[in-house]
Amino acid sequence: MSSSTENDAVGVSGWKPSGSPIARSTLPSGATAPVPGPVRPPTAARERKPALAALALLLIAAGVLASVYLQMQAGNRVGVIELTQQVSQGQQISDADITELMVAQDSSINYVTWSERGLLGKYTAQTTLVPGTILIGPMLTTTPTVNGNVATIPVKLSAGQYPPVSPGSVVNAYYVGTVADVPAGFAGQVAGSSSSGSSSAGSGGSGSSDDVSVLLSDSVTIVQPPAGDASGSGSSDTPVFTVSVPKTAVGALLAASAEGDLVFTSGAGS
Repeated sequence: MSSSTENDAVGVSGWKPSGSPIARSTLPSGATAPVPGPVRPPTAARERKPALAALALLLIAAGVLASVYLQMQAGNRVGVIELTQQVSQGQQISDADITELMVAQDSSINYVTWSERGLLGKYTAQTTLVPGTILIGPMLTTTPTVNGNVATIPVKLSAGQYPPVSPGSVVNAYYVGTVADVPAGFAGQVAGSSSSGSSSAGSGGSGSSDDVSVLLSDSVTIVQPPAGDASGSGSSDTPVFTVSVPKTAVGALLAASAEGDLVFTSGAGS
């Protein structure tokens, strides 16, 4: 039966193709058509974000700079004083009370550096300090060490009656005047004291044989020199000193100061 006759038999008019004659003719006998592979769906073009890339680069740069800064800070360190023992208010800080600690330099903090430890003998603790404290300038004062045997008093000296001094300096105190006015309790030293030659360094002694120089104390500590006159230049006629002196010599120093016969010399104990 022809193809047209078959289509007429089923009530279908016209011709319809049945499969691909080329595909059937090219396949070998008994072979099946290959299964087509998966087809990737179309994707949208990737959106570029230059702002995020710039931010990432900025963060990386900031991290590098921070690392460099920390390394520089770690190398820029200074040795300071750390307390290992408690130091009571008014007491001096000894070598046995301290150790060295390395810290980063900071110009806003007045550290007492390890190289300055030799100056501690001129100062006392402003308040009670506990172990672990890093020592800074405001923790120290020039107030004399707490001692029941000493007293702090003000005395006046005329210009030229004292050497250059600073807080913590220790000087000799002499009475330079007439035999008749030697402070009570020191008259016994007149016989062995130098006479008129030494008195000429005082307050304009006349050179009389009655003029004497008597040592009142060889351990007078300067607590505070006259304001603006720590050099001993005598900027005022009667500079006032605050000194720490043994209590046994307090009366003599006050009496000699009141009469204008008090003289300080350097070289304590000489």
